[in-house]
Amino acid sequence: MSRTRLLALLVALAAVLVAVWQRAHAVERLGQDFDEATYLPIAFTYAGMLEEGRWGDIGKLRENFEHPPLVKLLFAQTVRVTGAPEPDWSNVPMGQPIPDAARPVFRATRSLSAVAGVLQVGLVALVDPLGALLLAWDPYHTKYTSQAYLEAVPGLFAVLALLAFERARRHGFAPGWTAVSGALLGLAAAGKYPYGLVGGLTFLPFLVAGARTRWRPWAAIVVSTAAAFLLVNPALWSSPFALLWESITFHWDYSHNEHVRRAALPWYQPLAFLTDTWLSASDPGIYLTHFNARALLPLAVVGLPATWRERPVWAVGAVVGLVFLLLWNTKWPQYLLLVLPALCVCAGGGVRTVARGAVRLYRKVQGSRSRVIAGG
Repeated sequence: MSRTRLLALLVALAAVLVAVWQRAHAVERLGQDFDEATYLPIAFTYAGMLEEGRWGDIGKLRENFEHPPLVKLLFAQTVRVTGAPEPDWSNVPMGQPIPDAARPVFRATRSLSAVAGVLQVGLVALVDPLGALLLAWDPYHTKYTSQAYLEAVPGLFAVLALLAFERARRHGFAPGWTAVSGALLGLAAAGKYPYGLVGGLTFLPFLVAGARTRWRPWAAIVVSTAAAFLLVNPALWSSPFALLWESITFHWDYSHNEHVRRAALPWYQPLAFLTDTWLSASDPGIYLTHFNARALLPLAVVGLPATWRERPVWAVGAVVGLVFLLLWNTKWPQYLLLVLPALCVCAGGGVRTVARGAVRLYRKVQGSRSRVIAGG
């Protein structure tokens, strides 16, 4: 094994270990967050339906209908398998340490998210080990893949979709790998809609440039995406188009409602989140470093050209995701997970670009010094 490969392997291993350590601590130490207070009671409602075999009632549940049920159903199955009892939610304070009575359900459901988050880091290590290390200790990725939020599972499917799409592109968009990438994209969308939207917009320019008028790749990706999305989305089975439209229009209306306007977050808020240490400083027992707040965006900008040359799908994913975050009115911090894996891949390229530049500068200075000494 070459020295370069050995170093890459060691960095990848370090990334996974950091990801496990940081998320394990976050699962145990973070207090209840706002969306958990919505998703976990729904998970127990779904668990009751599953226990009684009432699959037909899943699509009839209107609470939180704006988000597809896939991740909430996974939480439901988790509490069924682990036997975690439902706590008295009125006794679970927001943002405070989890009471002992509620700890089993939080530990079980959060662990599901954490596993998906660590797997994301491991997959990104296949693309860029340095990018995986940046993702491993990122405070936003850690927080929202260590809580019972919707982000971790669709984020995992989205990363898998990017990897499969890269392979499809290398094989000239042969229907097999193109269909696999589409199915994974459909699963990502069935976890949370924006993951499918950002992934689809990332794929689009490559399909236009590479597939052009060939109908097989387009059919493979469209059919597989739609089939996977509908198959695991029982909330849409009774009336797919009408219910999907209702859910989509809810998100549009929500992004312009009083709650979002009252928050008054500026259009550049995602950039402010990425460059602020408020989260990494909020609990130094969980978050290892402020590095990403100080360097992730600059490194991603520096590394974007190299990533475009070497892994263009990830470069486009970073740009598409960041543009989406800047344009979309809803600016909550968990939306950053739409772009963080691709952004970290670009930043990993930035680290190497800076390192190569530093080595060249050092050699140039050393060469100049040697000439001066020789001339003296």
